[in-house]
Amino acid sequence: MGQLFSQAQALMVDGLSADAAPLHQEARRLMYVLVGRDPGDREAKRMLGSVLYGLGSTLVSAGQPDESLEALTECAGVYAELGESGEPGMRALVADVHARKALVLAELGRGVSAVIEADQAVMTYMDLGAGTGDSALFLDLARVLSMNASVLYDYGDHDLAVCSANWAVRFYLSKAEAINEAPLAESFMHGRYLRGSAAIAARVHTRQGRPEIALAVEATEVHSARVMAQTNAPADLRHLVTALVHHGLNLSEAGRSDEGAELIGEGRELNPRTADEATRAWRSLTAQDTTGAARPPSMSFAAALAAAARKLGDDRVPSVLRDLAFDPADGATTVVPSLRCEEQTAPAMATLLAGLAVDLLDDPDPYSAREAGLLGREAHYLFAAASRAQVLSMRFQFHDFGATWARMLLALIPAFETGPGGAVIATDLTGWLAGITLRLQPIALVDQVTGRLVEECNALVERLLP
Repeated sequence: MGQLFSQAQALMVDGLSADAAPLHQEARRLMYVLVGRDPGDREAKRMLGSVLYGLGSTLVSAGQPDESLEALTECAGVYAELGESGEPGMRALVADVHARKALVLAELGRGVSAVIEADQAVMTYMDLGAGTGDSALFLDLARVLSMNASVLYDYGDHDLAVCSANWAVRFYLSKAEAINEAPLAESFMHGRYLRGSAAIAARVHTRQGRPEIALAVEATEVHSARVMAQTNAPADLRHLVTALVHHGLNLSEAGRSDEGAELIGEGRELNPRTADEATRAWRSLTAQDTTGAARPPSMSFAAALAAAARKLGDDRVPSVLRDLAFDPADGATTVVPSLRCEEQTAPAMATLLAGLAVDLLDDPDPYSAREAGLLGREAHYLFAAASRAQVLSMRFQFHDFGATWARMLLALIPAFETGPGGAVIATDLTGWLAGITLRLQPIALVDQVTGRLVEECNALVERLLP
């Protein structure tokens, strides 16, 4: 078993994930044989969980994300079972699996589920007290915040993404000495997460017009990118070029032209093509598109709320919803959707957001569908968080809140289905709709309105899910 695992790890280090996957699969098979001989052996089950977690990473690197997701789901089940039997430390391990699943789901395009998995991972670590500097889980939380920021940047509110990235950078910088003294593999792992968080923070601060903050965090990104580029791995070198060019362009915009030109020249010398791509990406962030194309609205909850107020009327956006927005430059600690409000008020807030999302879908402005999608997803996240927390109103008033949730998804799913690149999101949301519909079934037996809603939901689910 140990030899199989070591061989698989060596192949992974050499970038031969496809060759490592069969060895990892064989290790899984042998571990199940071992666990089957003594189902009460907790150490064997811990080893099985570790093998499944490693297999999940191997499979996604080998271009098999669906199989990776299956292995990680299996892993979460093993760790959860161990936790129920009293094995210590399992909550943190389950949270790690949620974070890893979030990245795989994001790669598959299932961004809604990815955000919810990442939310659950962050909240678990925070519940475990990982946010205090003396916690043994402090760097684990930093890593999970970085992963969360990545998922949110692609599929969520950019204000949440930048807050999560900001805190990940702060946490990592506060433990810089410990990271530098750690074994090389561990040090490089944290270095890559720091680099990724700094990159996301820099992009969002640049886009949202906070150049001073962007410059500060870009300096961290460039420094960590230089360290990572010592591997000479193509991906690390490309990231360094991008970081150099973006920082150089922002320095030039700030009037520090000589410094900026030096960094841009360094990046161009390393890889001219990547430097050109980075320049185009920066122009898109700063609305300096040479084609003259209109800049799309910012992917932020606050911007979508402001648009809803402008298009539907100020009275349609009550102050309780405006209070859910925040300034990410002001030390905000809202890093996941479920932290926007108290668990007990989440169903009511989600209901208000759902109404805005549905109404925006009828607005003729071409950007309204995008804003409706963002507000609708935020409503979905709050409904899901309240359901996960078993908030009383979600249990005893599901005929109201569940029906609102379902009606919103019935409106949103077709909009995503026909939108650019939204078909996978539509399918992802349909999976959630199927679960909500199942919970509404008993109510449908005694309520005609709910019965008709369930029929509509079932028709959409049958059409979109295989």
